[in-house]
Formats: sequence, C-alpha cells, structure tokens
Amino acid sequence: MLRKPLALVLTIVAAGAAAMAQAATAPQCPFAPDYLKTQLGQSFAAGVPENGILGKACTYKANGIKLWIDAGPMAAPSSEMWRKMSSPPGTKWQAVAGDPDKAVHETPPAGVSPYPALSYERSGWLVNITVTGVDGKAAIDGWNSKLVKLRRIP
Repeated sequence: MLRKPLALVLTIVAAGAAAMAQAATAPQCPFAPDYLKTQLGQSFAAGVPENGILGKACTYKANGIKLWIDAGPMAAPSSEMWRKMSSPPGTKWQAVAGDPDKAVHETPPAGVSPYPALSYERSGWLVNITVTGVDGKAAIDGWNSKLVKLRRIP
C-alpha cells in the first residue's frame, strides 16, 4: 500500500530536480527599475536576488512598497494543488478572465490584511508576485490590474 504514494513522491521530486536544473538559466530579477516605474508608477530600486519558496526570488522596494517575485519549476502536479498546500486555510483565488497563463489574484483568509498578488503558470513554471505596503480596496484592485499587465516570465 505504501509503494504507490512513495512512488508518486519520488516522481514529483525527480521532476522538480530536473526542472530546477533548467531554472539555473532564468533571470532572477527579471525587471529593470525603469520598466517597473513605467508599468507600476513607482520608482523602484534595483531588485535584490534571494532564495524563494519556488526557486529564485527577487525583491524590489519603493516608498514603503515591496514587490516580491518568486518563480520556479512547478513544485506540484498542478498550480492549484501548490497554492492550496502552500497557503493558509481560507485563502481564495480569483481567476483573471481570459488569461492565457491561468493567472489568479490571491485573497488572503479572514483576519489577514489584503494585498495585491498575482500567480500564474507558464512554461512549466509557477510565478508568484506579491506586493506589500498597499492599503485600501481601490489601491489593491489598481495594483492587481497593473500586475496582470507586467511582462510574463520565464
């Protein structure tokens, strides 16, 4: 009985390892500050590379706002499964209508302040973009609209 679950875990780990080998060639901080200023209307400092949950991550900062990008090979059989496993209970996702990369906006569970966020899958990768330091429903909705228009990676 244990063989099937163990085989599934080993298959997922092997697929993740192969995908991580490909991830080494992807840009860790994919956006230039000038591009972000044009797209988001804020003067961001150059991105700072860091380790992410999915793989490679990058943080950009501007006037109390932090934009965090985490991108890497799909770590689960589907993006929906990964989001459910890696998020607190009660988190919801709103699909972006007609998006070719199955983009969704994250809505945190009750008791957690809302924030702009975009998650999508592309070329076998899952990309999560989160913005902190933005308050108010109108501001969050505005940021979510801008995040959808950013150039997609990888």
